[in-house]
Amino acid sequence: MIDKTLTPTVSAVADITSGKIDLGDIRHYSVQAVISGSDVAGTFKLQKSNDGVNFNDIVNASVAVTNSADVFIDVPTATNAAGIPEASYRYMRYYWDYTSGTGNITVTFCGKSRLPKTNLR
Repeated sequence: MIDKTLTPTVSAVADITSGKIDLGDIRHYSVQAVISGSDVAGTFKLQKSNDGVNFNDIVNASVAVTNSADVFIDVPTATNAAGIPEASYRYMRYYWDYTSGTGNITVTFCGKSRLPKTNLR
């Protein structure tokens, strides 16, 4: 499991593109953004890449913010042959598209690998 602060508390009054995270064996992850301030507005979204250079938005991983918010995006993006959700790309990052207002943003990441099969009954 990986727990990581992607962005410590910083000003949210400009667009922000995070650094990329190499997911490696991470198959399921979540990102939490705590956005505080006075009428801060924008769009918080997650992006994916296979080469770490060219990024595309992840479908259904975008939240419009119109005031202070605690945004949580849980990402099981694909399903393997056994029906288990898995991320099918290598890199991810977030993008904060600032619109208006004043405030701060803090973003954290938590990723989990697929658990091995067990014989528990």
